[in-house]
Amino acid sequence: MANWAELPQDLLTHITERVKVIEDFIAFRAVCTSWRTGARKKFFDALSPQVPLLMLADKDDYYREFYSLSRKKVSRIFLPETRGRECFPSKGWLFTMSYTGEMNLLHPFSHINIQLPPRKDLLLALEGLVVAPEEEIWNCMAILSASPSRTSDYVLVVNYNYGRVNSLAFWRHEY
Repeated sequence: MANWAELPQDLLTHITERVKVIEDFIAFRAVCTSWRTGARKKFFDALSPQVPLLMLADKDDYYREFYSLSRKKVSRIFLPETRGRECFPSKGWLFTMSYTGEMNLLHPFSHINIQLPPRKDLLLALEGLVVAPEEEIWNCMAILSASPSRTSDYVLVVNYNYGRVNSLAFWRHEY
């Protein structure tokens, strides 16, 4: 019986180029270390149309659950970077905000983490207009203009309520 872990890297690359669904790509990479090495993300066709995964509520551990509309199943993904953080998905990325005000963009599959200005910078724009504790940010939502995986020219828009004021903040990636 053949050892599947010993498939040639060029064959694994050839297979990866034909995988079109992100879930299949993740499953393919999860088989073993040599398959993960052969199935590098640069060979995955990220521009192929994808059915979005829906992120389910946080269970306060190192995993997040995603529901696949196409497969009708839930997958648990190890994301220790999201523990203790609120997460808001956009364009395949997660906008995360910690209780201390640290904000990031996180790619859930590559674990690329982009540091954003802290939450207190959002509140400086409202200085003098609103008197409320910093913890009173509610109904936060984030939207990316484009995926940071595809371009370095993108804008993040954060819609948040602070006290009784609804505000928008814009952050443009400096490239």
